[in-house]
Amino acid sequence: MSTSPNGRLRFASAISDALATPDAQREVLASLRDQLGEAAADLVVVFATMHHQAGFQQLCADIREALGPRVILGCTCAGVIGVRREMQGGPGLSVLAGVMPGAILQGFSYEQFDWPAVLDSPSALRDTINLSDESTGPSAFLFLADPFSTPMVKLLPAFTSAFGPVPVIGGMASGATESGHNRLVLDSAVMSDGAVGVAIGGDIDVQTTVSQGCRAIGEPMIITKSHRHIVQELGGQNPLAVLRQVARQLSPADRDLLETNGLHVGRVINEYKSRFGRGDFLIRAMVGVDANEGYIAIGDTRVRTGQTIQFHIRDARSASDDFKMMLSAQEVHGEAHGALLFSCTGRGEHLFNHPHADASMVYDALGGVPLAGFFCAGEIGPVGDQNHLHGHTACLAVFRENG
Repeated sequence: MSTSPNGRLRFASAISDALATPDAQREVLASLRDQLGEAAADLVVVFATMHHQAGFQQLCADIREALGPRVILGCTCAGVIGVRREMQGGPGLSVLAGVMPGAILQGFSYEQFDWPAVLDSPSALRDTINLSDESTGPSAFLFLADPFSTPMVKLLPAFTSAFGPVPVIGGMASGATESGHNRLVLDSAVMSDGAVGVAIGGDIDVQTTVSQGCRAIGEPMIITKSHRHIVQELGGQNPLAVLRQVARQLSPADRDLLETNGLHVGRVINEYKSRFGRGDFLIRAMVGVDANEGYIAIGDTRVRTGQTIQFHIRDARSASDDFKMMLSAQEVHGEAHGALLFSCTGRGEHLFNHPHADASMVYDALGGVPLAGFFCAGEIGPVGDQNHLHGHTACLAVFRENG
């Protein structure tokens, strides 16, 4: 196990907007070497826009040779994130390198597993991801996946069944418009489908933040009749009639948001709480309405009678306020050493109408901690004690020393 010269956890990050892959690589490696000196990295995470797709395999091989990590993980994407910088629409390369003494790291890929067996028996997943005889198990997973080929709806519950409430955080590769064009890397292997990840255990603390960026409207109500993902009765009333009543009570500005950005529904995670606020809901889109029956359909396979839901809307201010509030919890955990940010492709300038919004909020909360990330085609992170695939979300992993 490699250690830093002073035996302390430390990270470095670098970002480049150079169009030519060799130029971006040189710029990033020079910056990382300035920060790390001659120390070998233990974990390296690489995000590159599709401008670097053709040279992605050689890029990762060169970074691996230069930094000597135990695990290198990464993917191609639509845009990258660094310290106070976000690059969307143009070329970008962002890398985080960590010297992690005491950390136990095990890389894994989708192709390693017998997935029918894994989905049938969680022990098969535990047997494959076994950090060491001395470890009590992983404390977190970093996970990157191709959206065209990875069954996340079944896969994430398998992780929870196998490992309990261990956070899985990451994102879906973006930038490609069809199957086979994304790239994923794990060590020396580069793949065009499936998923890659690293289990993290040992002497390191990984704290996560998931901001779903929505604001509640109306009041929480209990589903009194449903069929699969269709809510047929809400608080004993017609769901569409309830929604119309909520909409009538909104300000003109919020009614415009409802019409422009669509409606979202939050499902309460912990029904035992007496009051519900931000962070208590799993946010999903409302995907359909039956105007004749007054039913509403929610993009959530776990909707059922007896659950509490509340309508939500999303806008730039709500997304900003929510992320800042969620980040405030990170500030109580002590000094951060490195971080990874997974943000939706629908955020950034598309949502906030100005650049570097999410990256700047992380900077304001954590200071100039080394940061890398990318804009995802779906973000992965925990809400409550379950891991979920999200949309329009910012998911953050922060690395600290234990204690």
